Order: sequence, then structure tokens, then C-alpha cells
Amino acid sequence: MPQRPIPDVRPEALLAELRRAEGKAVSLPELLQRMRVHPGARRAAGKLMKKLVGDGAVQEVGGRFAIPAPRTPDAGRGSKGAQAGKGLVGFFTKHRDGFGFIARMDRQGPDLFVAPGDGGKAVDGDVVRFEIFAGRRGEQGRIVEVVERGRRMLLGAYAARGAESFVVPLDEQLPPVVPVAETRLVRNGEVAKVWLEAGQGPLAGRVVDRIPNPQAPSVEVLRTAYAHGFADVFPADVEAEAESTPDRVRREDWTGRRDLTGIPLVTIDGEDARDFDDAVHVEKLPGRGYRLVVAIADVSHYVRPGRPLDGEALRRGTSAYFPGTVLPMLPERLSNGVCSLNPEVERLCMVADMRFDASGTPGAVEVYPGVMRSAARCTYTEVARMLDGERVPHREFLRDGFVRMGELQEILGGVRRRRGSIDFDLAESKVVLGEDGKVLAIEQRPRNRAHRIVEEFMLAANEAVARWFGDRDLPTIYRVHGLPDEDKLQTFLDLARAQGFEVPEGGSGPLALANLLDRLAGHAQQRALNQLLLRAMMQAVYSPENIGHFGLAAEHYLHFTSPIRRYPDLIVHRLLRDALGDSPVRPPRAGELERIAMVASDRERAAMKAERDVNAYYAALYMADRVGERSPGTVSAVVEFGLFVTMHRWHVEGLVKTEDLGEGFVLDKDGHALVEKRSGRAYRVGDDIEVEVAASDPARRRIDLALVEGGTTRAPGVAPVRKGRGKETRGDKARKGPRGGGKRDGGKPARGRNGGAGGGKKRRR
Repeated sequence: MPQRPIPDVRPEALLAELRRAEGKAVSLPELLQRMRVHPGARRAAGKLMKKLVGDGAVQEVGGRFAIPAPRTPDAGRGSKGAQAGKGLVGFFTKHRDGFGFIARMDRQGPDLFVAPGDGGKAVDGDVVRFEIFAGRRGEQGRIVEVVERGRRMLLGAYAARGAESFVVPLDEQLPPVVPVAETRLVRNGEVAKVWLEAGQGPLAGRVVDRIPNPQAPSVEVLRTAYAHGFADVFPADVEAEAESTPDRVRREDWTGRRDLTGIPLVTIDGEDARDFDDAVHVEKLPGRGYRLVVAIADVSHYVRPGRPLDGEALRRGTSAYFPGTVLPMLPERLSNGVCSLNPEVERLCMVADMRFDASGTPGAVEVYPGVMRSAARCTYTEVARMLDGERVPHREFLRDGFVRMGELQEILGGVRRRRGSIDFDLAESKVVLGEDGKVLAIEQRPRNRAHRIVEEFMLAANEAVARWFGDRDLPTIYRVHGLPDEDKLQTFLDLARAQGFEVPEGGSGPLALANLLDRLAGHAQQRALNQLLLRAMMQAVYSPENIGHFGLAAEHYLHFTSPIRRYPDLIVHRLLRDALGDSPVRPPRAGELERIAMVASDRERAAMKAERDVNAYYAALYMADRVGERSPGTVSAVVEFGLFVTMHRWHVEGLVKTEDLGEGFVLDKDGHALVEKRSGRAYRVGDDIEVEVAASDPARRRIDLALVEGGTTRAPGVAPVRKGRGKETRGDKARKGPRGGGKRDGGKPARGRNGGAGGGKKRRR
């Protein structure tokens, strides 16, 4: 049967869709997803967009596109032609070389380049007011003032000299000295925690604590967290409001809520979890259907708009998770106390009450506020053991409920897979610390059946609530995920073909990719191929505009299930209560939702960067004692300056530099392999090799590897390779550290890059 022709994408259609965006800058994958462009036409559309940019019909900065704003008559005449900074506010990202970019908070245009001399007193992460002017790179930004500091705290060595006192920051990105008020909390030369003053002037602050052991690994964790705008201290007014919050559910809190205390809802979390924001219950219905009840902590009852707790929660945006440490979005009195669904106590909740038929087709959905009492605090390990047939004495009274959960999880998972939801079933790497804070091990912890149950139920609740909003045409904050990066996706498809898998033309839709992943199961290169596809995925973000979720193949999706640790979930709860006529406060309006979505996306990116940086630090710290040791490994990425290799022995990634492969190796034109020009010999993703740890530098987050002679095997269809020995660490081209393990939301690794399915409910779907 002849194939149907792939429809052309015309420039008029691209321009029309950009105009419909009303000045908002959008990425090309997002634009093509809105236009429902056929997968086979995406590459041609990308070339067409480049031509439109070259012709000046479209403006592109930072990978996003928009129709250029009309120029004023005096545009391009220096500061007189600049657009006034009044009202123009955005997030400033500063590169270590001095330049930076501004992402407009209103999204009315692409990111703006900021030259080194135009950054003013802003540092990385600041919210800034800016003006636009015509520069050498087209429209550029110039920072007028700092509206809000992105950084809250810093670490520095304290010094008091006569009438002045200051700290010397440990972070080289900061000014050489930062003034602080004189204090007796620390002595000269000791390292201190400093809370920075708000405002637009030079950095200044006050000492809030002393660091007793500056050499401890935990100090590097704090330094990294502070650099990304997180803090382990809450402002005094936030702590005061938290302390004034009731520590139990009062009788008056029951008003307007359903009583769920008779339903045996249970929480299922990791052994070290302390905040429990979701509980689940499944029952069989007549006719072989199922009722799934997902109860979520009602943080909106305690955290009210305009109050210090709410302002701090928005500023943090998310909890940040590091080995052995959590920097929570909310103070512990709420996150581990009255908001946490602890066992055998009454707790307020928001409920998604769902029905499914025997085939998993969703039916009626109710959302409502309730009061619950958790029947048990269960762990993933306990539930998985019971589902494997083991007897767990203190949990046997819940066995039938867990069996029903397992049945429904299989059904719902099958529905998702059949529609094309992409599930990277990858184990996550976890850093295990000793009591002294040193790394004992880096372990791979695969998902068990209980992880999949919780994940499936959270996905179902998030989709159900998103459909609830969509069916009523009510405003909310969606979780959206655009089309994959075309070039990276092609790299994945090419490697899959090289491994002998059949990849049909136009096979880049979610269903085709999901089916291909299923066929990879058990293959020797499954992990390498999964990670390659993972890197092709775009980052999922928050938006009041629903464009769907590519990775989940979902038309409607949002975040409802974790308001203790994610601010958008809290907003969704407020909007739900308003729609139900149960809101004690005015919910945010459309313009506010846009701003909140952008802040939340920015803070999530900051958390992921910080988590990745810390994991890379611990990995390099762990490997510093293993220089000279060897391990089999798999090439996980190929770049111009070398091969990234995942070592099987330690589940850690390091770099074999191009210069150490031997003379004449260059990146091929497609960027898929390092090739020796004379012989054509090459290294590609998926090659199995043996490496030796040559050097490890925790400060630079890098692990250098050397190839072991005779320890290389080749992927099918690839010529053998000449091996070489590595040298000690030289240069500084390597990226900051190992790539993360599993994935969280829309296709990126957890504790590493952002994205896709898998890894338990802390993943960012």
C-alpha cells in the first residue's frame, strides 16, 4: 500500500502561528506541536524557520522564536532609542564569562542577550528590570535595576577590621568581599552563613550561623544550593507564621468537607521520606470496574495568598533534594507536620475520586475537599514484597487492597502504553552517605512494583484533574511538554537502526517511540539507547496555555499531587477550591498565572541544576579514592572533546578526552561519533569499553578516564578501534559532571536532567 505524502509546512503557516502567540516567544518544537505538524516534516520546518530568521521576518534568541516588535523611529540610537525599562521585568542568567541572558517574565518576546558591561550589579538568578536597545546582535538587554535577588544566602570567611566587617565568599562568581554587620557568632577567619539583604544595591548581609567544619562535604552542598537561590534558613516572619499554624485539624476545619476517615487510605513512600503528600485507596466496583481515590494534602488551607509563607513558597518554587539533605519549600512544622498525611491522625486533603471500567477507560471524576486518616505509612519495599507473595506481618491487613492496586496499575499502565506514553524504566543512581557525611557507595536502585503503582495513580490523578479543568474551560496551570529535539532524536533513531532495530519513516511520534522502547527491552544497549532518547526530549514546563504533554501522550496534564513540595500544585488546589465555591481567598487571575508558571519553571530548573551539580560533586569525591582502578563501561555520550563513559562497577560517568584516544580523532559531521580520519575507526554511543580512573577532581565535578588496552568491544556494524592510554587531568573543557540516572517528567533524568516517566513520585513528570 503506497505511503501517504507528507504535507508541506509553508512559511505563511509558521508566521501565522507565531502571530497567534501574540508576541510570546516559543520554541520550534512547541510551535510545531501546536500546528500538529507531521513528524516527517519537522526537519524541513526547522530549515524554513532558519530562513525566516535570516530574512528578518522572525526573531530568535535563546532557541525561542517570535515576530519582531515594530521598531520606533529612533530605534538604534543608543540609550535614547531604548525601550523604557518600566514594566520590563525578567530573570537574569549570568555566564561565568560575564555575559548573560534575560528571560522576560511576560514571555512577550525571545530571551535577550546582555553584554558583560550591561549587567549592572545583577548576579546570576536575579529578577531584574531592563531596557531593550539595538545592539550588534540585534535587540539586546541592558539591566536598569535589580528587582529581587535570586540568591538568598552565601558562605564566606568572616573578617572584622576596625570599623568594617565583611566576608570573602567561597563562590568565585560573587564579588571579592561582601559587607556584613559585625557579629559575635563567628571569629575572624571562620566560615559563616550569610543572609543577604534584599534590594538592588551591592551585595550585603548579616551572619546567621557558623560553619564548624568548612571541609565537610555538606558545606559544598550548601554552597551549591545557595548559588542556585535555595536556602536552609527561613525568614523570621515565615517561621513566625509557621509556628502560629495549628498543629492538628480543628473541628471548625471540617466545614464543607467530606469525611473520608472510614476509608483505609495509605501512604506509600521511601524509607527515608518525612513529608507525605499523597494517600491512595482502590476498591472493586460492580461490573468489574474500579474506584481509585487519591487524597492529597490540602496545603491551600494553611498557606494563604499574600502571607509570608506563600511569598516564600513561591520564591523557592520547589523543594530541593540532595543526598542526606532536603531544603523544603515549606517549614518543617507544615511539611512534616500538619500538612503531612501522617498515619493515624486527621488531616485535611483535596481528593480526586476516579472511576475506571475493566479496560481502564476513565469514567466519572469528582474533586472535593475532605478529611482523612491514613491507615498506615507504608514503604515501597514493604508493598513490593507483599505483591511478590511474601508475608509482611504488620501489613497483612492491607494485602487485599495492595492486590487491587496492582491490578489497576497494570490496567492503567497498559492504557498509557497503547496510546504512546513513553516510559523510560531506568534505575536511579543514589548516593549513600555515612554518618560522617562521606560517600559509602553509589547504588542503582531500580523501580519496583510499588513505585509503579504510586506513579501510575499520581499520573491518573493529574490527568483527571487537568481534564476536569479543560472540560469546564477554567483557567489553571498545566504541565506541558513539547516535541523532542529533532537532531538529537535523529541521533537516537540512527543508533537504533545501527543496532538492528527497524525504525519506520516518520517514526518519531510518541506511539512509535514507545513501541521502539518496548522492543529495546533486554537488549545489550538498552540503557545507552534509553539515555540517548532521554536527552532528545524537551524540558517539561508550567504554562497556563495547554499544548499537551508529548512524553505522556496526554492531551490534558497538570501537577496536582505534591503541594507540599511544588508551588504549581498549591495553585491548582486554590483554583479547584474556587471553582467548587469553597475558596476563602481570591485565586490568581490569568496574568498572575503566567507569572507564577514562569517563576515555577525557573525554580524547577534551578533545583535540577543544583541537584545535578551536587551529585556530580559526590561522584567525583567518591572516585577520588579509586584512581588507578578499572571498570567495564559503556559510551553514553560523544562530544567534540571526548567520550562520556558510564562505569558499570560504580554507576558513575567520566570522560575520556579526545586527545587521549590517539591522534586524528574528530567528531563526525553528524555529531554521532569520534572518528579517526585516516582509518575511519570510530567510537559511538553504546560501545562497550574498559576504562581506568585517571584522575578525579571534586571541585571541578569531573572524572577523567583512560582507555584500557584490549578492553574494547564494538557495537554491531562498527569497525574496531585503536586504543590509547589516558593522561592526567589537563584542560577544562569537560562538562561539570556525570549525567543523572532515572527520569522525572517528559523525558529527562531525575537528579540530572529534567524529564520523562519513571523513578517514583518524586520525579518531575
